[in-house]
Amino acid sequence: MRIYDQGSVHWQPTVALNWLEDETFFSVCSRHHVIWGSPDAMTTFRGLFQSEGNSLPHDFPHSLDALRHPMRAVLGDPDVIISRRTIFPFFRPFQSQEHIQAALNIMKGLQLGSIKYKLGLVTGRFGAEHPLKACHACIDADINNHGTSYWHLCHQYPGVSICPIHKQMLQESIHNRQWSGRFRWTLPDKGDLTSWDFAGFNSITQHALLQLSNSVLDLAALGNVRSFDPFIVSSVYRNTLQEMDFLNSISQKAAPSLAKYAALLQPYHSLTSLPHTAQKARTYIEHLVRNPRGHSHPLKHLVMINWLFGQVRDFIDAYDRAKAEKAEKAEKAEKQSVQFGRVGQYLQFEGSAESTETLPQKLKPKVLKPHTRSEILRRLRKGTPKKLICSEFKLTISTVNKLLRSEALVKKAWTESTHNKTLLKNRSEWKSLIKKHPNSSAKLVRSENPKLYAWLYRNDKSWLLKETERLPTGRTGNNSKVDWALRDEALEALLITKLNEDPCSIRSSKVSNKDIYTLAPELSICLKSRNQYPRTRALLQKVKNCHQPSKLH
Repeated sequence: MRIYDQGSVHWQPTVALNWLEDETFFSVCSRHHVIWGSPDAMTTFRGLFQSEGNSLPHDFPHSLDALRHPMRAVLGDPDVIISRRTIFPFFRPFQSQEHIQAALNIMKGLQLGSIKYKLGLVTGRFGAEHPLKACHACIDADINNHGTSYWHLCHQYPGVSICPIHKQMLQESIHNRQWSGRFRWTLPDKGDLTSWDFAGFNSITQHALLQLSNSVLDLAALGNVRSFDPFIVSSVYRNTLQEMDFLNSISQKAAPSLAKYAALLQPYHSLTSLPHTAQKARTYIEHLVRNPRGHSHPLKHLVMINWLFGQVRDFIDAYDRAKAEKAEKAEKAEKQSVQFGRVGQYLQFEGSAESTETLPQKLKPKVLKPHTRSEILRRLRKGTPKKLICSEFKLTISTVNKLLRSEALVKKAWTESTHNKTLLKNRSEWKSLIKKHPNSSAKLVRSENPKLYAWLYRNDKSWLLKETERLPTGRTGNNSKVDWALRDEALEALLITKLNEDPCSIRSSKVSNKDIYTLAPELSICLKSRNQYPRTRALLQKVKNCHQPSKLH
């Protein structure tokens, strides 16, 4: 069946396909490409949209406002498509409303622009590329039931590595990747999928990956109805760590525990950025428990949630309790403010002679006797607080201030003594904070008492800087404790293994990067580190010069 009219210059399609269960927007567009018999990607794009484009990202589509009327009548309006047929809802709960609205506008507009940057994917360490994924069992079932394979939405979310229906490892498509060449409309085909061996993971890792996949799907299901206040989220993490006796001993207890959990997930290639050492795990935890300055990748939260709570539902219960407590405190404070306001009005406008008699009488300035004056000056030289002197000698604060102004030397002595006492007190408080948070960075200690840090910075900067220099920096650095030589050997061995497993995969005399990356997709990510992996790069060059795998031993 071919619907495209080759003789029509301004061809417009009249056939619109309906959705299949759990189908993505990119998938239904690709099915239109097949059934229309379009000669190229641009023809299909312009049949779908009133736009001059020629390609459509499969994760965050654009030009939805330009969707042609016949398509919109069947597929729905842009908001429905975004909320039900794209991966965008997964990113909503932990994002700001400003960024959410900006992303929605971008997807409806004609240019995709910087949506991945706005959502924090470029700097999120989990990668901004979302390869198309499929399950072999789903492909067979879909062809049997519908006559065609298609892309399931539940497979496409970042962090989903296992099919929720068949519990099989998802395979990634080699098409529409950064290294795969030009864009193409495509549907799942077993021959176009990479091979990931689920049986190669131990049972504990399999369970951890399945648990994370389920949590991703749970969060995505909430994306259109829930949003999380980042300040409440960080407080929930802190409270839970406190209950587990982890908060005051992040380095000793929490960090090794998280690193052990993250190690279960790291064998899956898209999760290799998770912390694998106690030092990196401590930084990971500290970033999420401090008062937030931005919005983190949802996978970063889900790893924390699964580690602390085991499932998203328990986290939501804790979040709702914390939110209710915060609202209750705010309501109570508001009521107290209203009550105090009413009392003030009553005293000001409705006070009677009887009520004023019960109020404390105001002290008036008085002339000091010589011996009293001498005693007060002696006490002031020692730095005795003004309020204490007022209380003991029944004086007003104005009397004490006048006395200090009349005695310049006494005022100087009192100021220095008071400053020194405050200095010692604040130094002691800072040292107590450090003891309370051993092995924590200066930034984390400072966040516990910002006012104390600010006072010391203004009044005792040199001492404070010496103290903070002794604390851990809290930074691990991109190259911290990375054995690049070992990584290079492992990557080289992986490439040789892949070539030996499938020696017929490279047949042509001219081998391209696409041919190599199809065998081992993780190579494209690793080789972005331009100054690393010399052995692997040498092997790649050898493969291109001599494409027979038997010569690579």
